[in-house]
Amino acid sequence: MDRKLTLLIDDGTSDSVLESRPAPVKGQAVQQNVDADLQKIHARFQDERSVSLAELASTLRAWTRSHLQDEDIDKVGTLAARAREEFSVLVTIGIGGSDLSARVFHDSFNHPYHNLLSSEERGGAPEVYFTGDTFDPRKLIGLVEMLKARNLLQKTLFNVISKSGTTTETMATLMVIREVLGDVNWRRQVLATTGLTADSVLFRMHAQSPFYGDTLLPVPDGVGGRFSAFSPVGLFFLAMTAGKGETPQTRIRTALEGVQQAHEDFFSDREHQDKLAYQLARWIHLAEEVEGTKHRSKNTVVFYNYADNSCLGEWFVQLCTESVQERGAGPNVINAKGPTSNHSILNGIIAGPRDKVVLFIHWKDLGPDLVLPTNTEMDKKLTDIEGLSMTHMQTASYRGTALDFSDKGVSNATLVLPKRDVQSVSRLMRTLMDTIAVKGRLQRLHLDNNDGNELTYLQDGVEGYKRNFRSFAMPPEHV
Repeated sequence: MDRKLTLLIDDGTSDSVLESRPAPVKGQAVQQNVDADLQKIHARFQDERSVSLAELASTLRAWTRSHLQDEDIDKVGTLAARAREEFSVLVTIGIGGSDLSARVFHDSFNHPYHNLLSSEERGGAPEVYFTGDTFDPRKLIGLVEMLKARNLLQKTLFNVISKSGTTTETMATLMVIREVLGDVNWRRQVLATTGLTADSVLFRMHAQSPFYGDTLLPVPDGVGGRFSAFSPVGLFFLAMTAGKGETPQTRIRTALEGVQQAHEDFFSDREHQDKLAYQLARWIHLAEEVEGTKHRSKNTVVFYNYADNSCLGEWFVQLCTESVQERGAGPNVINAKGPTSNHSILNGIIAGPRDKVVLFIHWKDLGPDLVLPTNTEMDKKLTDIEGLSMTHMQTASYRGTALDFSDKGVSNATLVLPKRDVQSVSRLMRTLMDTIAVKGRLQRLHLDNNDGNELTYLQDGVEGYKRNFRSFAMPPEHV
């Protein structure tokens, strides 16, 4: 199978990495300036091939080599293999980048009714649950009640993920879990993934009395949460939930093969216009810069995943908006899935304000298929779909939707993936990370910063809500 990712733009070159339905291009001078910027950006990124990991960490771009840190990866595989033998349930405690990648992996690869299967049917993988992403206690109460009622509480491993160990939603949940498990032995059921310095509360707690496995899984230096999927942050979950015919090690290896393919594409010697991440970043950027010159600004990207999967879009929303919405610019992202969203937001895309472009994710192979029966005699209006496979109908729905957008003048592009599997999704996610890196530099987020940091990898905007939260949460005598 050809495992290449492609992006469809109708520019008259069928072999283009990017193909899109007619995206009218205005502002030749703007395009020329963007292309000149891309040449410079390409040269700067190419220089990274000779940069040390420590230097990459100082610029918060160490995530580009997370998949090459063999010691961390071996530790994840070994620890996951051991934990699968000792625990029946895995609970991920995290928020944002600390749990979104795990949710993508669960939603994309594991059985849709994973927790209802027996351990044997799951291939030895534990049941999985997520918490620590809200102060609303309803689901946490329900989780604890369920684990107790099924006598699973003592068979549950809690993976708490926070680089600083101070993420309030996450650590509040850990405090509850500690009380539920009991003061004495609770650490035996907690695995911490955190920064390996004394700046981390979890690191200091582990030094006092170790967590599960007498070890910590690292959030590597220079790796922000939304770029951490292929560090121990995401890989431990991926390894823990390996199914039939897989082991933790083989599942990790398959994911990293996909990441490596995207890595090689991004850092190859080919020109930037032949690389998918640059082409996609260019398309998104020109939608804002060019189409917005004489028309309503195209400042919204609808991430239209044509599969029954919402988590990938949720992950991309965070990746994009936390990274390149800076200095009053950068695209909004709307998470959609086809064809479900055709019955909700599609009318607004076509008939509403023309401020949107659409990025489709199209899967050539969705996996196991179903074929509709024939001669059902249900109704003559249904006979035209009898005998069709559901994957074929899903593809037809995507093609029809894309064509309708084109006919209505809505710019759209399509990322085509060969198969919905670990390798392809991992390659897609890394490609999207690289795309956002390029987009940030097109917005000049790496220039003119007082502290020399690249704004693409910071998120200073959250500090205000954190301060306000503290002021409202503290009793009056502590304010």
